[in-house]
Amino acid sequence: MNSIKITADWIRHRKNSGEKIAAMTVVDYPTAKILDEAGLPLLLVGDSLGMVVLGYEDTTKVSLDDMLHHVRAVARAKVKALVVADMPYGWNRNPQQALYCAQRLCDAGAEAVKVEGGTEIAASIEMILAKGIQVMGHIGLMPQFLGETPRYKKQGLREEEKKKIIDDALFLSKAGVFSIVLEAVEDQLAEEITKRVDVPTIGIGSGKFCDGQILVFHDLMGLFPWFRPKFVQPKLNLALLIKEAATAYKKEVQDAT
Repeated sequence: MNSIKITADWIRHRKNSGEKIAAMTVVDYPTAKILDEAGLPLLLVGDSLGMVVLGYEDTTKVSLDDMLHHVRAVARAKVKALVVADMPYGWNRNPQQALYCAQRLCDAGAEAVKVEGGTEIAASIEMILAKGIQVMGHIGLMPQFLGETPRYKKQGLREEEKKKIIDDALFLSKAGVFSIVLEAVEDQLAEEITKRVDVPTIGIGSGKFCDGQILVFHDLMGLFPWFRPKFVQPKLNLALLIKEAATAYKKEVQDAT
């Protein structure tokens, strides 16, 4: 990545370059600095922060104010990576509200927004893009569309489901998004979509054939031990290391004379 500032166009041009895109979620200033120094080109302030940071039971509880708070913290790190922000639950359905939300996120420091949904929110996506705001699509498993009793399962196993995901991907690519997140999409379907769209696909739980991968920072680092997605292989067990350090500190304090 060197010293260049990563843009949405830089990400878009990774398509068919042979260079996979490694992306990760981020919620605060120091983590943004560290991940940027590690060379990750794309950092997402994801609504997953609702669960791994704020203690909500799912992402639908995350407010726009929650997102703005964390986007501002990440933006202060002045990273070379592209900073993308999730549009929170409920803001993507109405085009005017979607545009307002996207503008607020960009004013807070986001350089692009990620929007869950495909053809069902076509008007919202088209309006945001028309105002010059870069959009990352998100299809397949869409937590914001799952309702009050979410069912997290592989997407695209049934024929009608497969057709919907393909139609969404083709719409997003044609509309002008710079990349598309494929969440929990069946591996062969993810491969087919990756071949058919003109922009990079970023997989999460969608197999190895996507143009890149994204993971939740807390999952990869073992910092949220109470739940771990099946497709994640943690690189660290930070929860244990923190607990050990805190225990050692407690003992030092209590043993001091």
